[in-house]
Amino acid sequence: MSHRNCVVREKPLILTLLYAARNFQSRKLFTALREYCRNSVLDVGGYDFYLTAKRQGVPFTRWTTLEKSSCATPPIAESSFCLVQGDGCNMTQFQDCQFDTVLCLQVLEHVFDPVKMVNECKRVLRQGGFAIFLVPQTSVLHMVPHHYCNFTRYWILEAMQGSGFRVVSLTPIGGRWQSTASHMVYFFLQSLRCPGFTIPGESRGPVFYLLFPFMVIWALINIPVCLLLSLGDLREEANNHLVVAQRP
Repeated sequence: MSHRNCVVREKPLILTLLYAARNFQSRKLFTALREYCRNSVLDVGGYDFYLTAKRQGVPFTRWTTLEKSSCATPPIAESSFCLVQGDGCNMTQFQDCQFDTVLCLQVLEHVFDPVKMVNECKRVLRQGGFAIFLVPQTSVLHMVPHHYCNFTRYWILEAMQGSGFRVVSLTPIGGRWQSTASHMVYFFLQSLRCPGFTIPGESRGPVFYLLFPFMVIWALINIPVCLLLSLGDLREEANNHLVVAQRP
């Protein structure tokens, strides 16, 4: 899809850093991609993840990224890449059983009917093909106003079973202490009213400003402590769940 007549939005630095942290934290994702990705890949809401996948040695022959806006990704002029504009909950551009692999990485929380998106991922996947999901459980508010929910492993199992997927693996990424460290990092983004991480017009009371220096000190001390404790983490409060599902 052409980027002509539109202004491509560059990824803000803060998002670049957050995606880099996500990719480091979710290193098992790339192990799964190298094992299960094959041939034609559909990346639902993937932005520029195609470039990361190439650097990580993910195997594929053709990569299609689906985005709501044709201006949502930087221009990628490579023969193996295709950008398609559309809705991941209603992928009318694609036929049944069209792709060998479908990716849906931290996207379900940004649609109001995530079950419909799971069903669509299964519909466009070929028999025997694999879908790979990265699904958040303890994510804080982000991409305002398009952030609707988080998910437990039990929602994931019900949704996959209901759509007809066979769950090959369900792996928790991070846990209680890593989630706490992540929340403290996002505390700074929300306190500073970084776009996409705060509620527009939400007021701060005088007590907030009075206690803010103590909050900053507490967060700076506890982020490394929580990361240390995360080496023996509790998986009940996973940051994300890495799901590999197969269409029987």
